[in-house]
Amino acid sequence: MTLTAELDALLEPAAAAQSGPTQVVRPQPAAPRGWESGVRWEPDGTMVVTAPPAETQPAGGVEEWRRRVEEMGLAVPDGFTVRLVEAKHDPAAWHRDKQGEDAVTRAVWRCRYVIEPAAPAWKSAGDLDALVRDAMRRRRKPRTAVDTAERALVVVYADAQAGKVGRDGGTPELVARIADRFDRLDDHIRDLKTVGRAPSAAYWMDAGDCVEGFENTAAQAFTNDLTLTEMIRVHRRLTFEGLDRLAGRFGRVVAATCGSNHARVRRGKDAVGPPVDDWGIEVMSQVADAYARNQDAYGHVSFVMPERWRDTVSLDVAGTVVGLAHGHQYPRPEKAGDWWRGQTFGRQPVADAQILISGHYHHFRAQQMGHGRLHIQAPTLDNGSDWYTVRSGEVSTAGLLVFSVGPDGWDDLRIL
Repeated sequence: MTLTAELDALLEPAAAAQSGPTQVVRPQPAAPRGWESGVRWEPDGTMVVTAPPAETQPAGGVEEWRRRVEEMGLAVPDGFTVRLVEAKHDPAAWHRDKQGEDAVTRAVWRCRYVIEPAAPAWKSAGDLDALVRDAMRRRRKPRTAVDTAERALVVVYADAQAGKVGRDGGTPELVARIADRFDRLDDHIRDLKTVGRAPSAAYWMDAGDCVEGFENTAAQAFTNDLTLTEMIRVHRRLTFEGLDRLAGRFGRVVAATCGSNHARVRRGKDAVGPPVDDWGIEVMSQVADAYARNQDAYGHVSFVMPERWRDTVSLDVAGTVVGLAHGHQYPRPEKAGDWWRGQTFGRQPVADAQILISGHYHHFRAQQMGHGRLHIQAPTLDNGSDWYTVRSGEVSTAGLLVFSVGPDGWDDLRIL
């Protein structure tokens, strides 16, 4: 037979099947709407089976239900079971027992089954009380020895705004507050060592707004208690103090900063120059120059600052990419996620960050985003934002944010 002849044979309609002389054709009763025989697959993998009507009520038991489903030509997969979910008695169903005969009424049972995964093995082991009891009484595995993988301490210094006067005082109160937080930082480092989670490296993250400035609002000319150069001098000395404490305790220290709105060099309200034209970035550069003069004492301290046309940075912290941005790039704290996603599309420095640190909004906030990403908004160190309290009634609490990063991600997050 040629190939053409074979194709023609396949396309020929099949001959109608002929009933044998003793075969009786018994049509099925008409099914009400929704009870047509068939199978529906659910998204979770279960199958809902509507069986043809039967003259007898389904007997209880999985084996009987399974038999009825398999009579439809369905194979129940391994690890699955059959469960009767609905049985409906229909007293008004009609039949034609033979071709050509009038329909007669005969009651039938309509049944619906579910083919679903069998109960997990742990359920067959006993009741839930026993399961919980045995799990709580298990012997704890011996604690594994501390590995040599790096653990890093992250210190977030945000929104000090040196020179600003508010409800919590002026420059003397700011310096005293930061000195107290540095003392608490010493205590925190000792606490980590006590519980066996001592960090081996430290990261100083300056989240911006280090000085109050004079060009953001008209009130600054009358409320500040320092000149601009004095603000910068105070910030520089506080940064030296904080970094010196870390440099004396850790074999590796990394200091990073980013651009911000209060520290941006301005003419009136307008920014001047590229994004790196920022007093906070300039102070970090001055500290880096000073440390470079004494490699014996500070050779283990390195610095990370934004590229000329960027105001954010990212760096590897113990195997986790951490991004640093001030937060003034988006209008409300709730918009951080939208901005971060946009940075990813734009291939900006924080695009690949697993943790994003920001400041600007003067209160602590932490939010998990996407798949395994975390946004941490640091609290402020300043003397208070009275204008915002008058407008909203909200009062920000000052603090120094710290957390650790290790092989398993972040932990030990505290506000000092």
